[in-house]
Amino acid sequence: MSYAEYVKHYFTLPDCIIFLVLALVLLAVVYAVFYIYSKGRFKNPRKMQHEFFSLTERFYELIFSGGSIIGFMAAYYLINRFVTAGPFFVFWSSYKDYLLLVFMIISILLNTFCDHVLVKLKRLNKSEMASIRLTGMLYMIIIFCYIKFIYEDNNYDMFITYFLTLMIGRFVYFDASFKDFLHCIKQAAANIPIMIMGLTYLGILCLYGYSTSYLLKHNGVITNIFFCHLYIVVAIFVLHFIPEIYFKKKEKERGNRPKKKKRPKPSDVDEDVELEEIDIEILDL
Repeated sequence: MSYAEYVKHYFTLPDCIIFLVLALVLLAVVYAVFYIYSKGRFKNPRKMQHEFFSLTERFYELIFSGGSIIGFMAAYYLINRFVTAGPFFVFWSSYKDYLLLVFMIISILLNTFCDHVLVKLKRLNKSEMASIRLTGMLYMIIIFCYIKFIYEDNNYDMFITYFLTLMIGRFVYFDASFKDFLHCIKQAAANIPIMIMGLTYLGILCLYGYSTSYLLKHNGVITNIFFCHLYIVVAIFVLHFIPEIYFKKKEKERGNRPKKKKRPKPSDVDEDVELEEIDIEILDL
């Protein structure tokens, strides 16, 4: 399959639209789960809203961090596959190991673009952002384990080595303070349910894609996983406005509700009665 045929296959209508609709529906399910959980945990509307957005933004960051890493690996794979001659091929063959490091840096910049520009994450502090990115490392390890041991593909061993190096670097960064490191690990563990939802989301997309032959097995599993992440990112970009609009509407409704009149306390009533009795006694005198 040539590069042109490759691109044409993945962007042929209506297959790509159906796949996008599935990604949108699954994201709506994720929103529903987060909403039900937040509402069950907090009765206060503001606390419930904060919890909902905290969960959704952590989910977004998990997808962004995982997708950016998968993205540079997919780019590396596609160049290796389709660039087989010419000056760039000579350059690539000579320096591809170094260029892989450049791709890793680009993936970090892409991650930053996604969570600062594409969908601005406003509610996560630095500690929460660090913990969900650490959870994203575990997310990627599980994906690599799937590729290595279940899909039984050894073509990505070099990628796994580079990724583990990146992961160790992140651990070293957090190890500047052992107390902060333990705190980050604790927070990362709390994100595991979000990671499970992300893996389930990804798994359903892959299952549908393979069952309908939209995702081609012979085109490289890493590329297929990247395409799934790409669709999830598009779904996030399309739908992330809806919760914002919904909660703003709820806040407006709460603001327009008439305030309940405070019922007088029994002590206040007693004082008024006593004052009236005193006034009557004075008049009698």
